[in-house]
Amino acid sequence: AVQRVRVNHALGGTYHCAAAGHTSWHGYAKLVIEHARAAGHAIKVSPDAIRPIPTSAYPTPALRPLNSRLDTSRLQQTFGLAPPAWQAGVERMLKEVLAR
Repeated sequence: AVQRVRVNHALGGTYHCAAAGHTSWHGYAKLVIEHARAAGHAIKVSPDAIRPIPTSAYPTPALRPLNSRLDTSRLQQTFGLAPPAWQAGVERMLKEVLAR
């Protein structure tokens, strides 16, 4: 992609590069617990016991957007890049961390 932009400056600009799909902190936590348990770690909490909470129940000093997903369609359309699903990156990281 960078080489193509160097040749064709019209392709320059802002591109969002992020894993495909979307999740919440709730979905992320459930996936982490599921994989840790599947890897044989003694995790007492069940993924189903993890409950989502609304943003209003977790106040922070800084205002957070309700939707902070990045749109990667320009990257995909311009360069034909298809990012992997977010789960793949989390699973790869967990494999490394849980193997320690």
